[in-house]
Amino acid sequence: MKNRPISDKLKIAFLILYFVILTIERIISLISVFTGDFSGYDALDRYMTILTVFSIIGTYIFILSRCCKDSSGSCNGIFGKLAIAAGILLLGGMVHTEGTIPPIQFASYGMLLISMAIHTIQSVKENGNALQKWLSYSYIVALSMSIPVVYHADVSLAWLFIPLEVVVSAGLVALFTYLLRRHYIGDGSHSFSAAPLAVALIGDAAVIVLRWEETINWFVLIFIAVATVLWIVGKIVTLHQKKG
Repeated sequence: MKNRPISDKLKIAFLILYFVILTIERIISLISVFTGDFSGYDALDRYMTILTVFSIIGTYIFILSRCCKDSSGSCNGIFGKLAIAAGILLLGGMVHTEGTIPPIQFASYGMLLISMAIHTIQSVKENGNALQKWLSYSYIVALSMSIPVVYHADVSLAWLFIPLEVVVSAGLVALFTYLLRRHYIGDGSHSFSAAPLAVALIGDAAVIVLRWEETINWFVLIFIAVATVLWIVGKIVTLHQKKG
């Protein structure tokens, strides 16, 4: 790490901050869960608690077994593995357990987004193509913000909504992890394939519609709309560059 460029050191520093801040927030939440009336929790509470515990444990097992031993390897390879670890931890961050502290969670995600932005700056400086790369970055950020957080819901179709939001949330975290890894191991450009956006649109639409009678999830709705607009613009730019 000594001989790495300053940009790589900054990328890793902000990634570490993401892991530290989100881990601390999740542990605080787990303390609230286990010191509360755990016997009164329902199946969703238990799922969210178990997922949070295993996401923390799984993250650091992965880092110790896959990242630390390859610390002298290629820079892109290391960041690609750290991206997977970030996704594992994010699984536990996208469930609203008792004692959740949203501002701290947003602060941790901010550290991850800054690390991604530094990679984009670094790539633009080295290879140019700034427009497509910043569109790619913005698209991935908007898509990540459209991942629904798993909450309790008081809706008539709760038997359908709750399993659906669990699957959609976990599935979109996996999708974001895939895109995040590609972001780090590549040059920051995205091909704007239709498949990831289609999956996000279908999943978010189902979650938003089924919960509509209780509340409109404006946060998810706004960001999936922004992601769609950015995808359209990015696709146009990509096609134009290919023709040129």
